[in-house]
Amino acid sequence: MVLWGFRWFRLFLNPFAKDSFEHISESDRRLYILERLEGAEFSEWSWVVVVAGVGFFTDAYAIFAINMVVPMLGIIYYPENGGVMPHNYDIALSVLTLGGSIIGQIGFGLAADIWGRRKMYGTELVITIAATLGVVMSSNGTEGSMSVIAWLLVWRFVLGIGIGADYPLSAVICSEFAPTRLRGKMLTAVFMCQPLGQLAATLVTLIATARQRNGIPSDATLTNCDAQCKMTMDSIWRWIIGVGVIPAVIALWFRLTIIESPRYTADVGRDTRKAASELDRYLLMQTAGSSATSVISNQAGQPLQRVSTDSGVAKGHISRTSSPIYNRPNTNHAPEEHFLEAPQLEAAEEAHTPPPPSWKDFKQYFWHDGNLRTLIATSFCWFCVDLPFYGLGMNSPKIITTIWYGENAPPTQIYSLITHNVWQSLIIVSLGAIIGSAITFVAIDKLGRRNIQINGFFWLFILFVVIGGSFNHLYDIGGTSAIIVLYILCQIFFNFGPNTTTYIMPAELFPTRYRGLCHGISAAFGKLGSVVAQLFLAYINYGHGINYQTINKWLPYSLLIFSLFMLLGLLTTLRLLPASETNPDTTPKTLEQWALGRPIPNTFATHPVSLFIARIYHALVDFLERIYLVLDSMIGGDEKERREEAKRRKEEMEVEMRRVEEVAGRRGSFRDDGGGERVPSPFVKGRLDGNGDGRLSPGQGR
Repeated sequence: MVLWGFRWFRLFLNPFAKDSFEHISESDRRLYILERLEGAEFSEWSWVVVVAGVGFFTDAYAIFAINMVVPMLGIIYYPENGGVMPHNYDIALSVLTLGGSIIGQIGFGLAADIWGRRKMYGTELVITIAATLGVVMSSNGTEGSMSVIAWLLVWRFVLGIGIGADYPLSAVICSEFAPTRLRGKMLTAVFMCQPLGQLAATLVTLIATARQRNGIPSDATLTNCDAQCKMTMDSIWRWIIGVGVIPAVIALWFRLTIIESPRYTADVGRDTRKAASELDRYLLMQTAGSSATSVISNQAGQPLQRVSTDSGVAKGHISRTSSPIYNRPNTNHAPEEHFLEAPQLEAAEEAHTPPPPSWKDFKQYFWHDGNLRTLIATSFCWFCVDLPFYGLGMNSPKIITTIWYGENAPPTQIYSLITHNVWQSLIIVSLGAIIGSAITFVAIDKLGRRNIQINGFFWLFILFVVIGGSFNHLYDIGGTSAIIVLYILCQIFFNFGPNTTTYIMPAELFPTRYRGLCHGISAAFGKLGSVVAQLFLAYINYGHGINYQTINKWLPYSLLIFSLFMLLGLLTTLRLLPASETNPDTTPKTLEQWALGRPIPNTFATHPVSLFIARIYHALVDFLERIYLVLDSMIGGDEKERREEAKRRKEEMEVEMRRVEEVAGRRGSFRDDGGGERVPSPFVKGRLDGNGDGRLSPGQGR
């Protein structure tokens, strides 16, 4: 029996499992893989959540820690600018990080579909660790021999690539390992690491600042921080960023040694034997009388049979004539059966041999079968929610200070300024985000992904309109408490809404062969929205003195603009995302059922939008052909005549060839051309007769 401690602290595969699947048919192996994933125990599926979640925690920590660090960088390196980092540098740090994320999401999502999830999973975490250490070691060098901001920009861009890569990989791996009944909760738990990472960034800032408080004079301000003060601040910001490496290093070994996704190995790698064997070993089966060999196989190598409902066993139960497909001793050593429900089994049979990835299949699935609109919906919804989420989130210190103090002046002492920012962020941002994620974790399977997303978009639309419309009045009368409550509600409905569901749904709606790319594209559109928001808010100018420097004036107008995108996200969810997430018997759909795509094919290809795009395409082709003809008419006369003569000869030869084919067909005169094909005798190796010039001999074919 495997020790309980080893079940958690395993390095790669269970050394006690020595099962062989050579004699099992491919269809039975595939059913075993699905059955085994459905029967995973808590210690097995929770391990996947931990490994995926730790990386996501690190990513969120790295993204939002910069909010705490930028004020310190201004104090240390830009005293001539009043102790504030230049505006362009501040924006560049955020935009380059988010831009790198776009590259990582699409690039690693595609790579995960081509070369496998496992090969990419550890690689992106190595990039994140290396880039974080690079940020920590950035400096101006001796006597200004280097530029700290240049190094920060380079390493933050590389860090963004690693952060972006983790989005599709963590979601896809968690989704493909998860039992259907727990998939929503597992993906929610992984995404919940984002607000936890954000919370950790604020707590580490608070601890690091309090730990070195003696090095910061009580009267030190942004403009009079002495050498000792700057050295202390320099140490603090490097500790804040560097601590984010610790959880990543812990998770690195397990990411490098995790097995390939069984679904990927079976569907894309076309190797169900390897997938079943690795899964059998990785999920740590008990060794006493419960190995897969003793359960799945017997001496005769009988195929799996479906037990009829007349025998008293639930329809869809997979078993052998002697034993169920899989059983596992519990603590009382009594066998426990796991089985697929009938709809899940039918989906497994329908997806028995999914087509291999190819350009032809890609066009068929997304264009002709109409699944491109699902990808458009997931991408646009993510764009809509990330526009305000990162637009407000990555500017949170300035916005929160404005909301918290109103017309009152914030503290000017460095220590008080830092600690107040931390506490305000904890209360306004982290508290609401964690509450929202917790509600989603409880309600994800009861309400459904689509309903939660609709609910979130709706309430965010209402809240943005209310805050935007009442902000100036509340700000003038000192009603900051009401604004704080409304802002906390926004954070709740971000995570109990589209911020979580836009991460979950792309990991479920698409087939294994394209799941990584589709999730990466969807996430990249989200980060594109965050880049647009950063640039929009950074250089906004509404006129009448309302620009990025007057937060209390541009914030309400920006919230009203963001509310329009919440409405667009709501309408897109209602119109384009699949409505049904369960089977008629209320069991959740499996990944194999989602992989079948939309139930009615070809509707997208005949949709008015698609027809409009097709008309534009054909009009463009016709326009290019006309340009070609105009250019061709401008060519010299001799060249033009030569081309026309060649075209005329070709047409004459085609007419003669068709005539000879008709004659040969009537006579039934065929001969072998040596290539294994029966062709009319005049056309041996493409020749009409012996002269090979395409002309008929006298009397031939007549």
